[in-house]
Amino acid sequence: MSRYPSTPPSGLPPFRQLGSGAQQPVRVQMIISLVVALVLVAVPLYLWRRPQQIDPHALQAAASASASASAGAVSYVPLAGTVTQKPKVKLFPFKTIRCVDPGPGKTPPERCDHVTYFEDAVSRSIRENVICAPSTKAGATISFVMDVDFRRKKLKLYRGKSSSLSRARSKELFRCVKRGIPTPEWGSIPHQHARYVVSVKASYPPSDTF
Repeated sequence: MSRYPSTPPSGLPPFRQLGSGAQQPVRVQMIISLVVALVLVAVPLYLWRRPQQIDPHALQAAASASASASAGAVSYVPLAGTVTQKPKVKLFPFKTIRCVDPGPGKTPPERCDHVTYFEDAVSRSIRENVICAPSTKAGATISFVMDVDFRRKKLKLYRGKSSSLSRARSKELFRCVKRGIPTPEWGSIPHQHARYVVSVKASYPPSDTF
């Protein structure tokens, strides 16, 4: 007789028992992964939506900066009587007395070109130095004559004969006007002749307007 029974014993086979036991670690890992995923999503969402604390010092600094900007946007309007204006002087058109070139030939004054650089410089200096004019009750007319020599690179400014004030009384005015003329760059100034003598008259207001 055979030593082993002909029918298999009741119960599950050994391989099925091992298989059912292996499914438990897999389920545990899935649960842990799900919990970790929920934590990774929930924590950033909470941090993003939570109310932020306001620093009172920062709020006060922002308010001060806003007030300063608003104050700077308002234009300053000076009070009446606080603004002083320089007295205005009237300038007549420049007149070319002569233009000279080396040699015997002469050029009529009406055919001379204008040295606009020096005309503009003298005009600006006269207007900016009105305060240097002497006091007069009825005003004054001063003739400014400039002698421009391109060969020697020299500029002279002196009083014309048609001036209503003496040389002594207008001395300080001419000193101020000469000082206000910038040093010229002779090589860059357009001109057609070697020397120019040009005059301009300036009418000054009475001294009560100073």
